[in-house]
Amino acid sequence: MLLNLPARAHDPALHGFKLTPFDPPFPAPEFTLDSLEGESLQLADFKGQFVLLNFWATWCPPCLEEMPSMDEIYNRYKDQGFSVVAVSSDEEGQSIVQPFIDKLGVSFPVLLDTDKSVSGKYGAVNLPLSFLLNREGEVIAGAEGERKWASTEAISVLDELITPP
Repeated sequence: MLLNLPARAHDPALHGFKLTPFDPPFPAPEFTLDSLEGESLQLADFKGQFVLLNFWATWCPPCLEEMPSMDEIYNRYKDQGFSVVAVSSDEEGQSIVQPFIDKLGVSFPVLLDTDKSVSGKYGAVNLPLSFLLNREGEVIAGAEGERKWASTEAISVLDELITPP
């Protein structure tokens, strides 16, 4: 079974794009963090959307490597009820994160977890760490380490999840 969906040819186990499915899914721990723009956002603000929740830091080269591909899928699927939410665990906050985001040119929401309280709730020690949440706000899959989010394999998986049958 692919992330609680019927098995299909696009099962990530058959490709180089790997996710660990959680069966059964479990409720994503709720949190509230400030965005780079200073807006207070809650995870609940994204309920009703599929969410790629990504934990990262500016000192993590693999984190920075995967961000452009995350921005690509964000722009591809955002009008279909999909969002990327990137949680930075940099203690310095906005002053160090903003220049990286400006340089990378990503357009998805970036939140600041300067005290690592949210990262701790999710066990985000080794970065990058990503979770896929369904429209009900449940964690359906996870991935530790860098992923090519805009790869053919990843897009096949996301198409299956996001596009109604």
